[in-house]
Parts: sequence; C-alpha cells; structure tokens
Amino acid sequence: MISLKSKLLNATLVATAALPLAVAGLFTSAGSAQAAALKGEFSFNGGLTQNPFASSLVTLKKDSLTFTPDSVIADANGVKSTPVAIAAQTGSFLGFNSASIRDIISFTGNTVQNPFLDLGNLTLPGIVLNGESTASLADGSNIFTLTSSGYKITQTGANITIAVDLFGYFTSATGEITKGAGSLSFQRNDTTVAQANAILNTTGGSLANLTFSGSTFTTSVPEPAALLGLGTVGAVMVMSRRRKSVV
Repeated sequence: MISLKSKLLNATLVATAALPLAVAGLFTSAGSAQAAALKGEFSFNGGLTQNPFASSLVTLKKDSLTFTPDSVIADANGVKSTPVAIAAQTGSFLGFNSASIRDIISFTGNTVQNPFLDLGNLTLPGIVLNGESTASLADGSNIFTLTSSGYKITQTGANITIAVDLFGYFTSATGEITKGAGSLSFQRNDTTVAQANAILNTTGGSLANLTFSGSTFTTSVPEPAALLGLGTVGAVMVMSRRRKSVV
C-alpha cells in the first residue's frame, strides 16, 4: 500500500510551480557576518495542505496577487500565508526545504504582506501534514522582503503566460541582508491577451485559481528593467506590461 506521505508527495506534481530567486551579497569584506548572509539560488513548487486537502494556487486581479490555501500557516499577528516546496537549492538555501508565501494586496496602493517569503522546513517539502508545526514558516527568520514588482501577459499559442517579476532583499536569521530577485510564472489555457485584459479591467474580475506553471532564474540581480519578463518561457509576443512598486 502506498503511504499517505507518498500520495501527498506525488500530489505536489500537479502544482508545477517554480519561482527561482537569486541573491547577490551586499557585503564586500570576509568574516562571520558575510558567512551568515543568505546567498545562492533556489526555485520552488506549489505546495499543499493535508487538512483541508488543497494545492497551492494563485489568483491575479488587475491590482493584486493572492495565494491559497491560507488557512494553515499564520504568524504571531495572525497574518496567513501559503506553503511552497523549495527545490534546486544552492549555497545557504541548502538548509531549507519549504517556505510560505504571502499576498501582494495592492499594486497601486503599494501594499504587500511582508515578509513575502519566510523560509523554513517541513517533514516533506512544501506539504503541511495534519497536525504538523509550521512555526519555521512564520517566525520572521530567514525571510525575503518584497520592495518592487511588475507583471506582463504574453501570448503562447492558444494560451497566455503571466510573468511576475519580484525584487527585494533577503534577511538572514542573524540580520545580514542580501539583494534578491525572482520571477513567478503561471498560465491560463485557451485565452488571448485581449480576453485576459478585458477580464482584469472588469470590476472584480480575476484570473483565478491557477497553478504555478514555470519560471526562469538568474544567478545575479540586474536592474529591474533588465529582468522584467524573464519568467516567460517561449512567449512569442509581448502584448501587455504593467509595473508597480510595493513597500
């Protein structure tokens, strides 16, 4: 009989998310402070929760980006977040197998639920088992703070790809800061860019409950204008671009 953990692990393959992040150190001198800073790369896949049984999904509105499920992980202030599984780690990130991700509440209002990412560990990467502690994913230690972001929509055959580029900085458990950047991508099938924009421009309209579908990553942190859109793989035409800043 296949164990519950094996079933849950296989279920994560349904949510094929990847949001790679690369960091470049701000410190120029050697020493214990530099050694403690978070450096390296990682990608992550959408996670899931056992109770309720749900895979991690994303919803884009014209002015916000939200993740579900958000009923299991919460910090000391009651702010909720969604589990993800970390993969392809290098450097300092080898010490983590999971993270929690929070919402961009309003692009135009410059409001984000920081820390945007909180790194930690679970028994199985990204999977919150029934009764399992999620304290390491909500302790405010080893975090990524989002300072600016932007998204664009491109046509790929009969489908669209939405690429969200993220810029900010990591803070280690001992307070060292390193610059970071990432790109989160997801798709909606049988939709044109014009149709997507029409939905987003409708009051309350959204591209809802989508699985994370792929991304690219870089080992350096270029200027935002240079990185914008690198999360779109194979897109043949840029049809819409929006950039906002969050603090």
